[in-house]
Amino acid sequence: MLFDRTKKNVIFYVSYFQNSNFTEMKTFYFYFFLLFALQSCKEKSLPILGNYTIENNDTIFSKIPDFQLLTQDSLEFNAQMLDGKIHLAAFFFTSCPTICPKVMRNMMRIEDKFSEQKDILYLCYSLDFKKDSIPRLKEYSNKLGIENANFLFLQGKQKEDIRSLMNAYMSIAVDDPDSPGGINHSGWILLVDKKRHLRSYCLGTDEKETDRLIKDIKILLDEVVKI
Repeated sequence: MLFDRTKKNVIFYVSYFQNSNFTEMKTFYFYFFLLFALQSCKEKSLPILGNYTIENNDTIFSKIPDFQLLTQDSLEFNAQMLDGKIHLAAFFFTSCPTICPKVMRNMMRIEDKFSEQKDILYLCYSLDFKKDSIPRLKEYSNKLGIENANFLFLQGKQKEDIRSLMNAYMSIAVDDPDSPGGINHSGWILLVDKKRHLRSYCLGTDEKETDRLIKDIKILLDEVVKI
């Protein structure tokens, strides 16, 4: 199981770095997989993923940075509202004709599975600053039949408000006129803990991968209870 899980993370990070400009890739690979192997040996515990630094012999993991966005209901939403809550995140845009509908279906399937958990947020970050106005996000939410107040569609006041968050979520998006919808982007669903650390992920278009992420959410919920 350890090899299988490590293999999945290899695929995740290779995909990420093939589309990044990270200049210290080899160093990152060595330290990341060493740390991942050690943490994965802990029974029923998820590793902390993402970039990190070493300070005074302590490993300091990156966190989802501060931000201030608007929801589909024109309400302000900032990163401090994530503190003390687990959240799932995905990047999408309403006119995406390919992977986004599949990712959204699996996000909704996860939400249905954990509908009784009031401390889980579901964040859908819009990548299309020009087209995805707040009214359009609200219409999109209504069409999907979203009723959970914790299921949010988010937009910024400028393009970089959301694009600047993608590195922390180990995701990519590139404007590409040759791609369906004009944006080439990753389709991960990402699991983040109450301290804003990335803990797991799945390919959001894959139902079996989503089932695995559901198991990871349960592990993280159990971890939170034990703390």
